[in-house]
Amino acid sequence: MKTKGMSNKTRKTVAAIIAATLAAIVILSGTFAWQSINQEAKNETAAATKNMGGRLHDDFDGNNKDVYVENFTSPTENGVPIFARIRLDEYMELGADAGTNKDAAHRNATSLVAGAKINDVSTWTTHIPKATGQEGTCDNGNPNTFHDYWTWKMGGETVFMPTFNKNKDSLKADINGTYAGLNGNPYDDYVAYTEGETKKDNAIYDNDDNDIDDDNVITKEETHTAKKTQSATVITMEDWKNAGRKSGKFWVYDVDGWAYWAEAIQPGEATGLLIDSITQDIEPIEDWYYAINVVAQFATAGDWGEDDNTGFFDTTKGVNPTKDAMFLLNQAAGEAPKVTISEQNGNNSVNRGNTLNFNATLTLVDVQINNQKVTWSVEGASSADTNINTDGLLTIGMDEQASEIVVKAVSEENNKGIGTYKVTVTDPVTP
Repeated sequence: MKTKGMSNKTRKTVAAIIAATLAAIVILSGTFAWQSINQEAKNETAAATKNMGGRLHDDFDGNNKDVYVENFTSPTENGVPIFARIRLDEYMELGADAGTNKDAAHRNATSLVAGAKINDVSTWTTHIPKATGQEGTCDNGNPNTFHDYWTWKMGGETVFMPTFNKNKDSLKADINGTYAGLNGNPYDDYVAYTEGETKKDNAIYDNDDNDIDDDNVITKEETHTAKKTQSATVITMEDWKNAGRKSGKFWVYDVDGWAYWAEAIQPGEATGLLIDSITQDIEPIEDWYYAINVVAQFATAGDWGEDDNTGFFDTTKGVNPTKDAMFLLNQAAGEAPKVTISEQNGNNSVNRGNTLNFNATLTLVDVQINNQKVTWSVEGASSADTNINTDGLLTIGMDEQASEIVVKAVSEENNKGIGTYKVTVTDPVTP
C-alpha cells in the first residue's frame, strides 16, 4: 500500500476531507485482486482548533468491502457530534496496459468513459444511483457502464475495531486489509473482528497546538473493543424527500453524487455502511483495471462553511451542497424550522363569536416542509370558548374580554420551531 499525506495550514473548524483510492487489477490467471494505491486527507481548522474527530474506514478482504465513518472522540475527550458526506468515483479501463504503465505517453488501454484518465481522479465518474422505480442503477451520464461489470451491495452494518489513529491532524483513513498485506500476500493484514473482541495497541495522539499535519505525536497504549457500526439504509434524495425528509440512519444520495449520513454521528459511534460488498458480474476477455476513489468530508453542527467557502463549501474539494442537502444537514443538526402563519383571507381581526381559518407553513433553508404538522394554541384569551382546533380554525367566544390574542403554531417535529400571529378582537357591528 502506498500512502501519501498532505501537509496543510488550515482555516476553519468544520471539515476533514479524506480520500482513499482502491484499485482492482486482473492478473494473467484471470483472477483479480484489489490494491490500495493512495489515501490522503486534509483537515480544515481555525486558530488552534482542529478536526473534531472524523475518520473514514475502508475495509476490504478481497471480497467484502465496507465503507463507513467513525467519530473517534469520546465525551470525556470533549467530543462533539459530527456530520459526514461521502462521494464514490469510478474508473475502469481495458487493454494490454490496463492498470500499468500509468505515466507512459502512449498506453494501450481504453477508458470506459471518454476523457477519463487513470492518473487524474478529477476525471473519474461520480457514482449516482437512480431513485426507486427508475430504470438502471446509475445516473452519472454513463448509465450502467461500470455496472454492467460490477454490482454494489449498499447499506447494512459490520463489526469494527475503533481506530487507534486519534491524531486529529492525521491525514490518513483507517484501512483494514491491503493488497500488499503484511508479508506480501494480499489481504493477510485483514482482520474480521467479532463483537466484544479486544485489541491492545499504541493509540496515536497529536502532541502540539498547531493545525498542521506533522509527525509531532505521542503514543499511548490502549485496549479497544470491537463493536457494531450502526445499520444503514441507502436511498436517493428523491426517495428521502418522498418519505417525509426525516432524520435517521440513512445514507442519502444527492443528485451530485454526495451521500449524506442523515443524523449526527455521536462521539464513539460509527455510521452504518455505505458500501457492503462489490461483486464482479462479467469479467472482460481482455486485461482490465477498475478503481473506486472514496472521498469523505466532515463538519460540525451549523458550521458548514458557506460564509467563507470552507468545509462543505470549499469548491476546490467538491461541489457546494444542494439546497436539499442543506435541509438534510440542518434537520439532522436539530435546527428549528421557520413557522409562518397565515389567515385564509388575510384577516388580522375578528368579531367576538366569529371564526378565522389559519394555515401554517414550515420551511428550513428556504425549503418548504410538506409532511410535518403543527400544534395550534391560543394565548391571551379570557374566555373558555375562545379556542383553535387541530385544523387551525380559530373561534372567538362571545364573552371574550381580551382586545388582542395570539395564535401560536409549534412544529410537532421540533418544538423550537414556533410561529405566532396577532389577532385583534372586535365587537360585532350593530345593524
